[in-house]
Amino acid sequence: MHYALYMRVRVKPEKRDEFIGLITELAANVKANEPETLVWEFLQADDPDEFVFFECFTDEAACERHQCMDYHLAMSDAGWACLSEEPHIEVLHGLACGT
Repeated sequence: MHYALYMRVRVKPEKRDEFIGLITELAANVKANEPETLVWEFLQADDPDEFVFFECFTDEAACERHQCMDYHLAMSDAGWACLSEEPHIEVLHGLACGT
């Protein structure tokens, strides 16, 4: 069954460009190195300081591998430091009829 994450974050206005740069680099690495990552989207909300991630993996183990990749770990502290508040994260599970 597919395993997915929905994450909504708000960044500090002065950290917005840094955050976008970090995530743009992460996205390139994910797309180049993670075939078990089926969908990895970084979207901007109407508020210019609010972003949404939608990530879908072949399974939970693929998500765990994604989170442990060297390039993900290397940017994580800097990325979290850009946030102005705790993120909203939801874990989603595929249904047998839809996967």
